[in-house]
Amino acid sequence: MSGNFCIADSQGNMPDGLKSEVDWEMFQSDLDKSDLIILGRKSFEKYQSSKRFRLVATASLSSFLKQEEIIFFNPNDISIKQILTTLDLCPKKIAIAGGRLVYELVFKDLFYTEFHLSIKTNFIMPNGVPVLNRVENITQFIQRMRENNMIQSQELVLDKDTIQLRFVRV
Repeated sequence: MSGNFCIADSQGNMPDGLKSEVDWEMFQSDLDKSDLIILGRKSFEKYQSSKRFRLVATASLSSFLKQEEIIFFNPNDISIKQILTTLDLCPKKIAIAGGRLVYELVFKDLFYTEFHLSIKTNFIMPNGVPVLNRVENITQFIQRMRENNMIQSQELVLDKDTIQLRFVRV
């Protein structure tokens, strides 16, 4: 995420300047350890070659469609909980790969036990897509976490320009 709490530019794309190699490696390692990954259509299209079990939010279909290791679903028609129940899925570890609408869906349909937020402190995206609705700064982000029973547990320095804040459920 950028220093002004955006996860994408004004066109919805993640610019290269937002990336941290250390963060990317940690993120990929965590995804590899997950039983299910929930992500949005744009993220799926960018990384669709992955063989991980994925739940992909998209408005381009009704209800849901299961294909081998991918389940496409329309969050306007069916909730994440309903899909997991309908397909008798009981993942122990679910990773959320974003974007903003997916992060919001998990707050609405499930809950987070942990939330890792990496911030590229020196990178600003004017008119970018915020990480969460109504969140434009650290104070608003921390308040949103508190509203969802989460508190900051750790702050890591990943590289000279990137920190990671970790929040846990209380």
